[in-house]
Amino acid sequence: MKKFIVVVAWAIMLATSAEAFDVKLLANNKEAFSRELTKEQTSQAVQWSSKHHLKSDLKVRALAALANTFNVMEKIDTTCEVGLVRQLQADAKAHQVISGTEETSVLLSYLRQQDLIDDVLYKLLSDSAGVESDFIKNIDERPARPFNVYTRQNADIDVEKMYAPFKQWPDDVKKCTLNTYFDLVNTLTFKNAKDRDSQMSKLNYIAYVNGTIDLEKYNKLMALQERGVYDWPIYFRRYADIINNAKDKLTKTPEAKATHNFTVEYVSKRDKLTQRGNLYRTYNSTQVMMLAQIIEKTAKRMDARNVSLNWQYTDDPNGEREIYVLSPMEQYRAAIKMLRKDMAEVMRSDAFRGTGLEYDHLIAAAYEAGFIKSHELDQVLKFEDFWNPKTPKWKAYANFAFSLAGTATFYLPPPWNIIGAIGLVLTQSRLVNGDVAPDADENWNVII
Repeated sequence: MKKFIVVVAWAIMLATSAEAFDVKLLANNKEAFSRELTKEQTSQAVQWSSKHHLKSDLKVRALAALANTFNVMEKIDTTCEVGLVRQLQADAKAHQVISGTEETSVLLSYLRQQDLIDDVLYKLLSDSAGVESDFIKNIDERPARPFNVYTRQNADIDVEKMYAPFKQWPDDVKKCTLNTYFDLVNTLTFKNAKDRDSQMSKLNYIAYVNGTIDLEKYNKLMALQERGVYDWPIYFRRYADIINNAKDKLTKTPEAKATHNFTVEYVSKRDKLTQRGNLYRTYNSTQVMMLAQIIEKTAKRMDARNVSLNWQYTDDPNGEREIYVLSPMEQYRAAIKMLRKDMAEVMRSDAFRGTGLEYDHLIAAAYEAGFIKSHELDQVLKFEDFWNPKTPKWKAYANFAFSLAGTATFYLPPPWNIIGAIGLVLTQSRLVNGDVAPDADENWNVII
């Protein structure tokens, strides 16, 4: 009984101290299982937690450590990936979750295995922890001279000036290692990633041998290159922006856990990023909400109880007029055109220039914002049967349009008022339009 009281008291104290940041924002409620966490890592996390000396309240302490880390991060203007990991390590030690930084990897696996964080944050933390680990592990490694060090590409580069930002290594609190490294690399002109890395290897070596940087800094710079930090798809600032300002903003009842693995079903095996990962890489929170609201508006238009065209024949508002009520199929087709008009308008805006907006991005955004739930998403994905039909396109489309109680499809109870609309949008775009994105230069003032 005493032990139970102690655990409850500890939980209350931690909940109070962590009140400022809603740690539930970090929790995974979008993926049914992890694509990032291996079976071996999951097994290690389970064994580690079962043998932990504070296993009865380990989850509560881990949550408190996470909350404190993000409370600290929110108060810092510039949040650094390496600094984030260091802060989490310090908080986890303070809350007796880990005894040393060597447990960082298993701690992150535990946080993901317990769904306290999602795949996006797990990968970001794991990669950042790997950078921090390499900084320590490779501190005294002697450099190997690259082949053909001095070339025409680096002949005119002022190495002293180029590496000046690293004379004092960034503290990853007020100044970030990764940001400083990006600025360093961006001083180069390169054809591709291979050429960029080749140039950086040579310049790092030149800077070391002429005394511009010491051995420790040289090894840190090489660790950043070998970890590929310049090409990371998602960084912490974007992640924090979306979870704070877009995730589950279109629902009053966020899901506790996904029931369908959207990340696996909706991504090619060749792709390194899931649809959620691609969403976080490509868009900020404002853009995510704008995309989600396009689906929201489309669903409402398709579910509208009455849609009509109104002709007023005279200047007198009470004079002769004609009202034509659209049939459900006409209503649907008008809603499709309005969807494409909305997409075209978004694509013309400066905010979306160069993003390559696609229909799938709308679905991913609506899912992230909570407008579509995972069980509803499962229904959306079943429309694949209609995207790749064995029957001729015209027949599959006709059968589909009238198969669910005919025109009553539009008036079925939730979730079909939403999912039916989204499924019809996708079916229309794939079968009728060949999945061609709207042209932003078309005249979208004409929708009939």
